[in-house]
Amino acid sequence: MPPMICILGNNKAAKTRLMEALIKDLKNRGLSVGALKYHKHGDFEIDIEGKDTWKYAMAGAETVAITSSVKFALVKNIKVPTNIEEICEKYFGDNDIVLADGFTLSDKPRIIVVEKKEDAAIFERGCRVISVTDGNIENIGAVIDNILGFLNEP
Repeated sequence: MPPMICILGNNKAAKTRLMEALIKDLKNRGLSVGALKYHKHGDFEIDIEGKDTWKYAMAGAETVAITSSVKFALVKNIKVPTNIEEICEKYFGDNDIVLADGFTLSDKPRIIVVEKKEDAAIFERGCRVISVTDGNIENIGAVIDNILGFLNEP
């Protein structure tokens, strides 16, 4: 299973911008990067209403997947929340690192995005903190350095 870092914080837009910037930078360094999103608002669709995957889900399919030569997406109705380790092991095994947006309750290392550094404590939850940032991508260098240090640990 690849190393995983959760991106947490109270500013949704800053977390998304940071995730995008980190993915681009790490890819430019030759790393294979996986991205995992925790959608805390319940149900979601991988396709728009009226498209085939939507129709299959509405028809009652428990698992709906779509694939092409460049993309794969899967939605599986579950009765028990899936474990973050199971997800990474099954779907992200070929990545060098996985950046996970959310998963506040996990015990995974984390990058915390907050406007004020003193607010970071509420997201630590006794877990290893790789970096604390305000999400300003102009200052991404320190966050990248911390990630690369984490990846290079024995």
